[in-house]
Amino acid sequence: MKTIKEIRHMLGNVKRFFSRFVLLVDANICQKKINNKILLLKNKKKIKVAFLHMYATDCQNLCIFEAMINSDFFDPYFIVNPDISRSYDNLIFQYYRTIKDLQEKYGSERVICGYDTDTKVFFDFTKDFDLMTTNNPYDIMAHKYFTVKYWGKRGIPVFYISYFYMGRCKVTEENFRLSQFNYIWKIFVENNSTVEIARKTELLKGKNVVLSGYPKLDEYSKLKDESNGKKIVILAPHHTISDSATTSTGSFLEYYDILKRLPGLFPDLFFVFRPHPLLFENLKQYWKKEEIDNWLNEFLVNKNTSYSTEGNYLQLFKDSTALIHDCGSYAAEYMYTGKPCAFMYKKSFDLGKSFTLFGKECIENHYALKTELDFIKFIQEVVIEENDIRKKRRLEFANEKVMVNYPNATDFIMDDIKSTIL
Repeated sequence: MKTIKEIRHMLGNVKRFFSRFVLLVDANICQKKINNKILLLKNKKKIKVAFLHMYATDCQNLCIFEAMINSDFFDPYFIVNPDISRSYDNLIFQYYRTIKDLQEKYGSERVICGYDTDTKVFFDFTKDFDLMTTNNPYDIMAHKYFTVKYWGKRGIPVFYISYFYMGRCKVTEENFRLSQFNYIWKIFVENNSTVEIARKTELLKGKNVVLSGYPKLDEYSKLKDESNGKKIVILAPHHTISDSATTSTGSFLEYYDILKRLPGLFPDLFFVFRPHPLLFENLKQYWKKEEIDNWLNEFLVNKNTSYSTEGNYLQLFKDSTALIHDCGSYAAEYMYTGKPCAFMYKKSFDLGKSFTLFGKECIENHYALKTELDFIKFIQEVVIEENDIRKKRRLEFANEKVMVNYPNATDFIMDDIKSTIL
């Protein structure tokens, strides 16, 4: 006779199997509706495309938006929608910041507000557009009118490009397990590692995945260095500063003191503080607002410092000499520059639990920072003396496994979408 624990385990397995079966049936119905929509679009002369935009700093879709503006076939618009999963102060600040950023760059006629802050009403635009893309894949962060599943179930083809470079961390596996990924029409991915992860973890087994390369970095190849010979070091701490999670990389609480003192130790260099936009929001769980403000003010009191918050950071990459960070996405993105990078190791961080084999290779091509001496040695020997002993191996790895279709990933995606519709 089975024990109660064994019966519960068995019932749990049956429930999970049934849930996956229902999701698979629903997703396949959705994909059929999307295919029917594609057939209808073949008769249209111009395709209206919605770009759902939550944070100004998420810029992976901008290259596609700009390519569509210059196309006679597409008519793109931004729909700014707020993050409802965090504080209301953050919602308001980021919402208006994103609207302002996009309007300044693309004009108010191309930017639609998805939320009325006075009445707190959200607007449904699914009937007004032919295609949709979003820079937020997490339906839990958005009102239902701005979720992947909501648009997909209404038969709107959704294409997705990741806001971070996928394939290098376990978050990629978690994302492909999200139910909403099965409602996406096309998921354009960066590398072969991501394709394999999708085949193993997604319910659709990667049937909606297209290997395209990473369009976000295409723009980098067109930029000119504006540093005027100045040596610039980017300091980019991540927001995952939880002291309990071994999979979180954010090490700011361990290295905030040395980060603040670096400009004083190396007055001939220029330091740009470029935190994840949610770092200070999450830091409020550990520090008072006055402490956060004091830290930033004490860092910026140095004449060789600046604070970077702009949405598009590729010009900063171009002008920089080196990067110090603990951000998973930058681990691959900065590889496009060919410049030296160093990774700040959090004491509780477990590389094996956070990163895939490909991700480990990315980090292994970084210089490791675990002590104050490591920071000083990296800046003195690698940045100032230019003794970059990891350069050859890093460039070979980047060219072979990271920079797929570079710098033509944008053209690939545009051609793929257009050829599917025509």
